Amino acid sequence: MKTLSLEVHEGVLRITFNRPDVRNALSLEMIDELNEVLDRYRFDASVKVLVFTGAGDKAFMAGGDLQQFMSARNKKESYPVLKKVSRLLQNIADYPKPTVAMINGVVLGGGAEFATACDFRFASDRAKIGFVQIGMHIITGWGGGSRLIRKLGSSRALSLLLTGDLMAASRAAELGFVNEIFEHERLEDEVMSFCQRIARHDTASIKGFKELARLYENGTDLDVSIERELDICSDLWGSEAHYSVVRPFVEKNKSS
Repeated sequence: MKTLSLEVHEGVLRITFNRPDVRNALSLEMIDELNEVLDRYRFDASVKVLVFTGAGDKAFMAGGDLQQFMSARNKKESYPVLKKVSRLLQNIADYPKPTVAMINGVVLGGGAEFATACDFRFASDRAKIGFVQIGMHIITGWGGGSRLIRKLGSSRALSLLLTGDLMAASRAAELGFVNEIFEHERLEDEVMSFCQRIARHDTASIKGFKELARLYENGTDLDVSIERELDICSDLWGSEAHYSVVRPFVEKNKSS
């Protein structure tokens, strides 16, 4: 990997954007490598949770690499590039395993869109977050605006999208964009602890709950989602993993 560094520990895959010289801007090479990593670990039982973060302590991701992206000067040239990134973020949003954005510094524009695609967002108390696209006379182009509106509601989302304000992590938490804020020095330990509390559980159950969340985000009717919930649970019921937990209680009741 030229643009990423990877580390697996206790069921958690940490993916670090490794371009600190350009504040970890997303390049075309990074898109390809991220898709490769997502494909590699999709069915790997040793990985249950994915964490994304940026190298260094300055930035999570400062949007797209303008040196590459600004080579496109019109719709015909820009649309395929935007579509390429949009597909990556959809891959992350639809990923069967939980995804976490560990926001360790500044996150701007497309970087904020990337974080929006993740299931969870935890931030350093030093982090600054901004959907700054409107100041460049464009809008979000990777699907982040649509996702933000669905996550925060139209009024709260538009307050960020239409102003382009750079907000502190505390403000992002007030609006519901960030799940929790930690002191900068504690961010990694706290996020990894959270991820490992998920990773200690059975993979099939983790994927089941992730699927229910995805159904909700896709606007699936409640009765359809509940039916799918029953379907998943009945598939898992009586499995070796399930029965190994309840066996002591069953055997105890039989002997009493």
